[in-house]
Amino acid sequence: VSVCALAIGLSVFLHLQAVEVAVIAVTSGLVLALELLNTAVESVVDLTVEQKYHELAKIAKDCAAGAVLVSALVALLVAAMLILPPLFELILSSL
Repeated sequence: VSVCALAIGLSVFLHLQAVEVAVIAVTSGLVLALELLNTAVESVVDLTVEQKYHELAKIAKDCAAGAVLVSALVALLVAAMLILPPLFELILSSL
């Protein structure tokens, strides 16, 4: 949530276009939504296997966590592509 707020705050501070801010917000929201789904999957799996090890439970949990990781990496890439160029321009113009 903090990184999401930072990315959106930087976007507004750097006067990015509304579409660019929206793209950053949507990708950040996707990460947060997938984290909630990951938590739900883990809870249901734990409830189902009743604290016993099961290979399929491990696969389900790993897949859900992997989805969160992939979405976080994509959100980071999107934010970097949109925020870094104007940020570098601002830094270089102030030197």
